[in-house]
Amino acid sequence: MKALIVIALFAGVVHADDRVAAERYFRAGEAAYRAQSFEAAATNFEQAYKALALPEIAFSAAQAYRRQYRIDGKASHVARAIELYRSYLDKVRTGGRVADAADALAEMQHELDKLIKQGVKVAPELAAEHTQLGVNVLLGDEKATAMHEIEEGPAQAQQAVKITIDGKDIAPSTPMNVAPGTHAVHVEAEGYMSEDRPQKMTQGEYQMIDVTLRPLPAKLAIATDDGARISIDGRPAATGSTVIEVPAGKHLLAILRDGREPFARELVVTRGAQLRLDEPLHVTWKRRTFGKVVTAGIVTGTLAVGTMLTAIIADTSASHIHDHLVDASPDTGARYDRDIRIRDAALYATYAFAGAIAVLGVTAALLYYTDKPSLEGVHVEPVATPGRAGVAITGRF
Repeated sequence: MKALIVIALFAGVVHADDRVAAERYFRAGEAAYRAQSFEAAATNFEQAYKALALPEIAFSAAQAYRRQYRIDGKASHVARAIELYRSYLDKVRTGGRVADAADALAEMQHELDKLIKQGVKVAPELAAEHTQLGVNVLLGDEKATAMHEIEEGPAQAQQAVKITIDGKDIAPSTPMNVAPGTHAVHVEAEGYMSEDRPQKMTQGEYQMIDVTLRPLPAKLAIATDDGARISIDGRPAATGSTVIEVPAGKHLLAILRDGREPFARELVVTRGAQLRLDEPLHVTWKRRTFGKVVTAGIVTGTLAVGTMLTAIIADTSASHIHDHLVDASPDTGARYDRDIRIRDAALYATYAFAGAIAVLGVTAALLYYTDKPSLEGVHVEPVATPGRAGVAITGRF
């Protein structure tokens, strides 16, 4: 207990000695300041501040350094004045000489900026405070807005972005103190391509750079018929099964092939989404009818060949009988007449079958060569993509 009392008394004595010393130095500094000897005043105020770090002493020392800078223009006086004004404002928020300190601090910072731009060497940490780099991120096709009156409103949700300068994280649109030289800027956000760029900074420079991130494309893996023509938003994209990259948003996918029903689907895809579509095409009624007409033509052609052969055989038989018809018996004459009738009937049938073949051939050609589907009258079908949904729509290009 006695030891604690001794320690407390000793601390009180030390504190009292500090105040006495601080007051002595302060009086000397005040006298020098009144005598316009600002360098001496600053030295005495510094000693007083070391003995007792009161905000009033910090302000007085800053004033002396500021006035001395006007005489000799030394950057060290500006730097120390800035430090002491800041110290004062950190401790005194209202009242006192707050307004004067704020104005003088702004003045000294402005002077320091000029010195740095003129190439005057200052401490690296102080130079860094006046060499600042920030990054403003634009996403996708977002454009920088024109200058306008800012309106009050609730906070808006922002896309999360990661920004680093030389590997150190910074917040968007927030300047970071950097040393003069070239710095590595890296920006990334989910669903967008990352961006890396070097940025050169000169001493005393302030830069707020715009970095635009391009959205990651969505990938469509399409499985369809060989030879099918694939278009996106009316523009040819590929043929047959393939993988297509498209930007995020709404798109019209169309698949066309001769002899197949046209297919179209409206897709709404998000950035970086991967979607697989299995879309075999259905045979058109024309192509199905074409097959039946061709089959009918083959059958009719076979029948025509059969009737033609029948006519040839009957005509050959009748020719042999005709050479001996004068001395022929009545039965031979009857057989001759029958062969003639069979020949004529087979010929008529051959002509009829030939006409049918011609009609079927023209019909098949028309069905085949006019079977060029368009997007008119496509089917409406639902589709779901990651996080979104859509439907197929009808349309014509």
